[in-house]
Amino acid sequence: MSRHQLKLTALVFVGFLLSTLTGAGAQTACFNAPLAGTWVNSEAAIQDLVKLNIVYQCTQEETDDGLIVPGARWYVRAWAKCYPANCAWGLVRARIGPKGDLQASFSTFAADRFLRIKMVGDRIDVQLIVNYRSERRRDIDVEVRLVRQGG
Repeated sequence: MSRHQLKLTALVFVGFLLSTLTGAGAQTACFNAPLAGTWVNSEAAIQDLVKLNIVYQCTQEETDDGLIVPGARWYVRAWAKCYPANCAWGLVRARIGPKGDLQASFSTFAADRFLRIKMVGDRIDVQLIVNYRSERRRDIDVEVRLVRQGG
């Protein structure tokens, strides 16, 4: 087999592999997002984390070489229990951490909040770390359990 035929064969194989990854393979990856949805803490007291909305977006990005690479974007919106209405911390882009947990950071006028979210069965456990900007308030490091809304 000549060098030219070998290169052509390799290119055909790579093309087939990439079409598989960007076609059905990428779509399959897009449907495996069990964390996505709205999660609630029905036992929340005032100032506790009461609700999370986790959004998953499947992406396909083109590299400089023209290859289409499947990927994902995660977003988290969070609320604390306040009176008369819940307080929104905002919407932030999240990332998957080294242990497979979802991580999000919120910076508000009162504090910096960090969430580490992991799926445990049919619920999520959220480690919430709050660093208050005021020295009058003690920082917080707690774990909160949330269940899927309507589930």
